[in-house]
Formats: sequence, C-alpha cells, structure tokens
Amino acid sequence: MEKGTLYGVSIGPGDPELITVKAMNIISKCKYIATPHTGTGDSLALSIVSQATDLSQKEIMLLEFPMTKDKDILAESHKNAAESIAKVLDEGEDVAMLNLGDVTIFSTFAYTMDQLLEKDYDVEVIPGVTSFCASASKLRIGLTTMNDPLHIIPATGIDLKEALQMPGSKVLMKIGRSMPKLIETLKELNLEDNVYAVENCGLENEKIYNSLDEFDENMGYFTIVVVK
Repeated sequence: MEKGTLYGVSIGPGDPELITVKAMNIISKCKYIATPHTGTGDSLALSIVSQATDLSQKEIMLLEFPMTKDKDILAESHKNAAESIAKVLDEGEDVAMLNLGDVTIFSTFAYTMDQLLEKDYDVEVIPGVTSFCASASKLRIGLTTMNDPLHIIPATGIDLKEALQMPGSKVLMKIGRSMPKLIETLKELNLEDNVYAVENCGLENEKIYNSLDEFDENMGYFTIVVVK
C-alpha cells in the first residue's frame, strides 16, 4: 500500500483570513487533521481553522506538546506525535498538521517532520504568514531598510543584552516569562525609542503597544516585540 503524505500547514498568527488558499486546499482534501495542544485538550490552531472551514467531518488528532523546557519530556512528545501520524500514513491516508504562523519558524512540526523524513515518509511544507510580519503590518512599520539586517530572536535561553546590541531591527519571540527581563534590558541599553509590540496578533484579544512605556510585565506568551 502506498503511504500517505504529511503536510505541515501554516495557518498564520490568528486571523483566519490570513490562511492561504493553498493551506485551505490541503486542509480540505485531508481526512486527518493533526493539531498540537498543551495538555488541556484545547487547540488554538484548530479554533482558528474552524472559523474558516467546517471540520465536522474530519478526524482530529490532538498531539500533546507540553509547555516545558525538559528535553526528555519534549523528546518523548515529539516521538509520540511522529508515531501517531506514522500509523495513519501507513494506512495510505494523508495528514494535515496545523501550525500557527509559519511552519518553519519556531515550530513543533519541525521535530515531527525530521523524524518522519528519517523514515522516508513523504512530507510537504505549506508556508504561511509569520506572526512578526503580521504584527509589523498592525504596527504600520517596516522591518527592514536598505542594507540593514533583521534578527529573529527567541527571548529565552540567550544573552538578551548581547542580542539587542546587534545592528538592524530585532524581532523577539517566545517571550513568556522573560518580559520583565526584556523591559529591564531595553531600559539599560537606552532603547526606549522605536520599541513596539503586538500581543495576540489577529485574535479577539489583540493589543498593540506603540512604546515601551505601554509595556506590561504580564504580557502574554503570544507577544511579538519589535526593536527598530
């Protein structure tokens, strides 16, 4: 029997209108829709797609990816996700795995993809609108200018002070509990000017921040900070 194909489907940052036509076509044709969740059973990715199309006839596969930095726990969750998907692919069925933003940027899908590629399964990646590009659009700012670089930085696990002193524009993602440290570092480096943020871009509780003075240490996980 010919094996099915795994599709990594980017669905954008939150606004269902930002899901691409190609992504919608893949979701439409796949019987099995895989989506990550963090243990509660709720899936933000699934709720976004549900606003754009009827999923009532689909087989939904909830893949648990715990919010932890424990490498062993994460490795086990990636292994379990790959095995669950492989079982469906072995039956000749295609699987569309939903991913917020773009599937190539800080994506849990990448780990699943690598494991299945190692076992010679067919994988296709569907690009999408990144959260930082959507956020820049909301802020009405450009991320790059002639000859200036753009740095995409995870706000945890790095030297924030060193990263923020790099030339060009900086986009900080995966902020979580690092917001107090980020605010402190921005002030220490006198980078209060031209600092922006969008929290929950494209969702109902979206909030835009046009200066560091507006920042809140309790801003949520889905916050994009731009330093020009």
